[in-house]
Amino acid sequence: MQLLVITNIYPPQNLGGFGLCMQRLTDGLAGLGYQAHVLTGDQPQLGPSSTSVDIQRDLQLLGKYHEGVQNLQDLAERQRRQEHNLACLNTALSRYQPDACLIGNLDLLGKELLDAVLEHDIPTIQHIGFMGSPFPGNWLPINKPFSLAFASREVRRLLVQMGLDVADHPIVHPPLQSDQLPQPAAEGNGSVLRIGFSGLLMQSKGVHVLLEAASQLKASGIPFQLSLAGKAFSEDYSQALQHFCGQAGMQNQVHWLGFVDPDALSDFYQSLDVLVFPSLHPESFGMVVAEAMSHGVLPISSGVGGAFEVITHGVDGLLVEPGQSQDLAAKLIWCYQHRDECRQIKTRARRSAQLRFTPIQSATALANRFEQLRQNNRPKANPNQSLTIF
Repeated sequence: MQLLVITNIYPPQNLGGFGLCMQRLTDGLAGLGYQAHVLTGDQPQLGPSSTSVDIQRDLQLLGKYHEGVQNLQDLAERQRRQEHNLACLNTALSRYQPDACLIGNLDLLGKELLDAVLEHDIPTIQHIGFMGSPFPGNWLPINKPFSLAFASREVRRLLVQMGLDVADHPIVHPPLQSDQLPQPAAEGNGSVLRIGFSGLLMQSKGVHVLLEAASQLKASGIPFQLSLAGKAFSEDYSQALQHFCGQAGMQNQVHWLGFVDPDALSDFYQSLDVLVFPSLHPESFGMVVAEAMSHGVLPISSGVGGAFEVITHGVDGLLVEPGQSQDLAAKLIWCYQHRDECRQIKTRARRSAQLRFTPIQSATALANRFEQLRQNNRPKANPNQSLTIF
């Protein structure tokens, strides 16, 4: 079964978690027997690109990711890139003759690529891993073998609320790296609370709320170490965070790790007692929360958007009020003072991640939807057609 994957960014180049999600979904389908071919862009500022023969970085984005999103303003150049991308797609369709197509984020690429795929009646699924519709208006293809797949129920609810007829389209959670759970995080000696954050350093992620909570821990005499794994989305915001740390006297307690390669994230999680997910704006899911849970790390989440679906408060994690540093500080102090209760939550978190977020579960959901699209797209016999006997 030939699978064509189309998305704007693909690891090892990554921005946030969606590229990583697409890679894991692709690997999961490959594990089910699909022969995957990836067509994506190349953004050198996001890191080096891989040299795999199954990953073609020939698409030219209509802008770039640098200090945010920068759209290409030159209309003639935009048209040239769009024509180039359609030519690359047609070459891939001719070469691989795909039986299915998995589409990720088409930001800075455009809907034209999706339309071109569907002209060939290829069963196609677009995975929505962000809070919003990928295109404006009522854009859903009609009478085509097409489906959306949502990172969470909250994302689907939002698009239904926007008027799109997608209530029966499946939920496909962003999966963990492997069906086999990693080694659980080693128990600390209890003298220091080891706190972590993983994600882009940007205001909507609430990193400043976490630092405010950390300063309250310091004022309360709670010993802690805070490790921040992620690159700065805005240099101004990053500098403001570091200035706050200096003013609060936390230079020796806050560690700026920068971008951590996905292959090294396991070591990062295993060094933690608690992972904080303090996002302020609705998130589609919260992959880092699921990853922390799989390592037996206690997650504390603001639960905004689809992130609310990842944990159950007091069972396999803790929820805090978004933007409320005092609430977050109180939960962190509780973790420091209640090690036995935390140990039980960590055990349940690890079990919960294994039951719900493995690659085989997400890949199987996609494969089942592809099969349903194929069945629905087969020509139906005409019941009025008479049988001629010679």
